[in-house]
Amino acid sequence: MKIEKYVDKNINRRKIILVSISVIVLISVSLILYKTFASFTESVEFQVMNGKVDYFGNSDVYFVFYQGDKELDEMPQKDNEENLVFEYGECDNGASIEWNEEEWAPLVKGLNSPKTKCSLFFEEYVPTFDKEVVKCGKAGTGAAECIKNNANLDKVNLMADDTSDANIRYVGATVNNYIDIGDRDGEDNPILWRIIGVMNNITNLDNGGKQESLVKIIRADSIGEYSWDTSTSTINGGLGINEWSQADLMKLLNPQEIYSGISTIGGSLYWNKGSGSCYNTNEEGNTTCNFTSSGISEEAKNKIAKVRWNIGTFVTRNTSEWTASATYKAERESHNGKEECISNGGGNYCNDEVKRTTTWKGYIGLMYPSDYGYAVGGEVRKTCLEKSMYSYSSGSCNTNDWLKPSSSSAFTITPTPGSSNAYNVISVYSDGGVSYSNAHYARLVLPVAYLKSTVKIIDGNGEEGTPFIASLN
Repeated sequence: MKIEKYVDKNINRRKIILVSISVIVLISVSLILYKTFASFTESVEFQVMNGKVDYFGNSDVYFVFYQGDKELDEMPQKDNEENLVFEYGECDNGASIEWNEEEWAPLVKGLNSPKTKCSLFFEEYVPTFDKEVVKCGKAGTGAAECIKNNANLDKVNLMADDTSDANIRYVGATVNNYIDIGDRDGEDNPILWRIIGVMNNITNLDNGGKQESLVKIIRADSIGEYSWDTSTSTINGGLGINEWSQADLMKLLNPQEIYSGISTIGGSLYWNKGSGSCYNTNEEGNTTCNFTSSGISEEAKNKIAKVRWNIGTFVTRNTSEWTASATYKAERESHNGKEECISNGGGNYCNDEVKRTTTWKGYIGLMYPSDYGYAVGGEVRKTCLEKSMYSYSSGSCNTNDWLKPSSSSAFTITPTPGSSNAYNVISVYSDGGVSYSNAHYARLVLPVAYLKSTVKIIDGNGEEGTPFIASLN
């Protein structure tokens, strides 16, 4: 009897030990499994390239897209016209968002609960590229290449035009495109210019007539108001001749080697930092002028290229047809400012004997009408480029164009035909409209030039206080 009881006790003891061991093993395995799975974060990648995911539907994630407080109908596509970029994202239920810029898609992490809502916020990209400009300059990058590089960063103020040359232009009302080319006044203070853009397929006569991409610049401030051209009373009624290759203003801006003969009034005064008399009205009327402080400096001259300029014009002067693109095309065609009045029998205002040309070889000219037209920017750019530049005087085109004259009216380099005259040239008026005017009028003169292909930008960010610094070294 005692032995049986002893055996029963041993059996019970073994059962208790086995049960205890089993419980311990089970708990240990559970802890190991828990710790193993708890150490991983569940993530799900969603390739949402375009469009909004239906509210949950067959998915556990619902995306909503915002620009500020405004909900968008769909996710902005990569390189969208609105220039929207991803700002940040947030999800409920403890999930988080990572953004894959290359794939342009969200990566949802920590998706532990079904029916999770994620909000993606986008904002307009306002470019700031000071560091890139300095980097490109310090690396000794050519000026044209530097501006083209910046165009890849600034999608707002630098845009390609719709011409066959696909030029890169500064556009908008306020742009940071100031450049110091070494031009100095009498007290050695910088005289700043501004970059119109990078013009492609320019015939560089300093480089054997090679077609190149060159930076085109315009002086930031006018050098005064002078005649484009004037003449004696017996030639075109004393109102001037609309041929740039012999114009009085061309002679004022350029070295004497560019034109034949010696001009006793105005000839090369700006180029030579001289003083004397300049034409400013009809019948060769003139006034005193002094460029000893405002003329172009020797250092600046060394950076300016001699190129072939296009000085063609329209067949007629129907201003309703003067869109930027049509004008750009006309500037490069074979029509001149006299052919229409000759075909209509000429007359006392079409009696000059000056040979007309549609190209000119020189250093300093004026802006093209198309330069002004294509400088419009902002939300109105597309609409304005479809309009005649004559109508820029109304609406918002002129207020979104940095080339609009701040006062008075400014000459362009382009003549325009008249049915009974050969003295009209195209001007940008103070109200922002583009139309024809008499060559003898005194208008604002804003010199324009192309930088040599060897010029580099070595510093600056284009702001007026910290302009691009142009150098040949």
